[in-house]
Amino acid sequence: MDQTYETGRAPGTLHRRMAIKAAASGVLAAVSGITAQPAMAAGVRVSKFGVYEGYSEASYDGWVRTSLYVPVRDGTKLAVDVYRPTKDKALHAGRLPVAFQFKRYQRAIVQPDGSVADILEGHNDGEQGQTAQRLVRHGYVIVSVDRRGTGASFGVSTDLSTPQDATDGYDIVEWLAKQPWCSGKVGMFGASYEGEIQPRVASTAPPHLKCIMPEVSPFDWYWTVHAGGIHRTTQGAFAEHIHKDDTDPNNGPVDADKDRSMLKAALAEHEAHNDYSAPAGKMPYRDSKNPVTGEQSWLNRHGGHYAPSLAKSGIAIYHITGWFSNVSVHQLTWMANARGTPQKLLIGPWGAGGARMADERALCAVEAHRFFDYWLKDVKNGIMDEPAIHSSIPSSHSRAGAPYVGLPGGWPPANQQRTEFFLDAGRSGSAKSVNDGRLTRTKPSGADGKDDLTVRYDLLYRGGGENGFGFGCEPVPAGKAPIDHSEDFDAHGLTYTTEALEHDIEVTGHGQARLWVSSTADDGDFFLKIEDVDPSGASGFVGTGSLRASYRVLGTPPYDYMGLPWQRNYEADLRPLEKDGPTELVFALFPTSYLFRRGHRMRVTITCSDLDVGPSPQVSPAPVVSLHRSAQHTSSVILPINPAVGR
Repeated sequence: MDQTYETGRAPGTLHRRMAIKAAASGVLAAVSGITAQPAMAAGVRVSKFGVYEGYSEASYDGWVRTSLYVPVRDGTKLAVDVYRPTKDKALHAGRLPVAFQFKRYQRAIVQPDGSVADILEGHNDGEQGQTAQRLVRHGYVIVSVDRRGTGASFGVSTDLSTPQDATDGYDIVEWLAKQPWCSGKVGMFGASYEGEIQPRVASTAPPHLKCIMPEVSPFDWYWTVHAGGIHRTTQGAFAEHIHKDDTDPNNGPVDADKDRSMLKAALAEHEAHNDYSAPAGKMPYRDSKNPVTGEQSWLNRHGGHYAPSLAKSGIAIYHITGWFSNVSVHQLTWMANARGTPQKLLIGPWGAGGARMADERALCAVEAHRFFDYWLKDVKNGIMDEPAIHSSIPSSHSRAGAPYVGLPGGWPPANQQRTEFFLDAGRSGSAKSVNDGRLTRTKPSGADGKDDLTVRYDLLYRGGGENGFGFGCEPVPAGKAPIDHSEDFDAHGLTYTTEALEHDIEVTGHGQARLWVSSTADDGDFFLKIEDVDPSGASGFVGTGSLRASYRVLGTPPYDYMGLPWQRNYEADLRPLEKDGPTELVFALFPTSYLFRRGHRMRVTITCSDLDVGPSPQVSPAPVVSLHRSAQHTSSVILPINPAVGR
């Protein structure tokens, strides 16, 4: 096989990336609140959240990349890259632990100049590259594998995930453990698609898989594509994107494939059979059948099928997600359903793509190094004795936010007080909205209270999810103020706002909405935003939730959903709005963590469209929606309050 020394390719590139890494560590304090550490004296060791010094040296200065096909149990060949550390261009000859990533988004790409962008050099460098580089320089073998039906691997893919992903992962882990350069201990890491496969693989309990580090990992794909029954139209573009990746002639071939004939054969197989059109919009109900496969994909592919075995596996998990990620609830659900196996969680101020900024990736790389050293090298660095959860609270809505805080116990927070806030008559005097109602702790006593809203279908909650997944907002860069929604969104909706707060209030956990509505139409979409109104009147994003009224029927989830309301979303469950009175809508809000400061106000804004999610079905003339707020039909939100703050 060809052996390319990364230190000798693309002069200056590696030094530039190391400079970026050094800069990232220098500004880590800006995001995490971790104090920059001076150089450690010889023999001094420090291991704490975000800081790891003295336990091992970055004694390797480069790596060798080789690639090959590895067959799994049914004979399908998967493309595998192996990166082994070097010192002065000499390959490490002994056995080392392996950090393995199962790639969905192309393990390697051939550049126009013939060089290869891969996990350690160029491709995904800003995301997982820092972790991979840190590990290889500290004595780990890095392995990157194209998933079945993707990249240069053979096989086909017609769904967002398949059970074969789990068994393929088992086979790759056990193949790695048999290699002469492997110590017999394997860990996994990666984000998004490359995160969600990890707990599935771990559920098969490969004997040599000791730990995983999944980031922003989907648990139930139905939530991602049809959360609250509302179709995320961006999924169509996503399906097109991953199909393009699957058939890209620039996917990196393996070393033995000199004429690229095997790559061409794999790509032809993908072109002929890979079809993602069904999960991009052709399965609107949880019990819909995939028209390509005939299978009930949503019912058969969610994480609940894997969770019991995962919980019993003994494989340690370090979850990573972001408060602004539309899959934050997924990662937390994985954590809830894996109780019984060792777990940790890092939740920071980032969105659907996971940690992307240099300092965020530097923090994740440090934590990966500590975690893998503990589980793959038996280094007693104390990481598992620390709080199970580290969160960028309070006020995690700025990338220049407050220090990370260690939360005791699991998730949801054990000390939360679930507090009900009622939507009531106005005026609060703080909003230029349709009604300017009040948000209060006192239940309305009137016999007949309601606010009317003529639906607009053109509303857009500016600053939508950084990956276009319709989450609703994202953290602002350091030094910038949050986007003000008071004029362009709140002004066209129904708002309910508290008086100025007399003390700080921290909200951390999952909120819940209970709305009584009626409409001149028989259906409609309802979008709820939690916002922070500062003394100037600017209204910033805090949290969100949404529901299509016809999908409101509640069911019993087939997994631990942390006590939150869960819509079953079967086709038979669809119900039009009631004709002879208001209809109750109960739905969960996305998890959030936020500190409302003294003198600020809390606001709930309700609209019936949000183009950040996707276009809602339109009725002409535009319907009039009523939100009811009487003693009999009480509309409210329940928020998880930390009683230790401001009391």
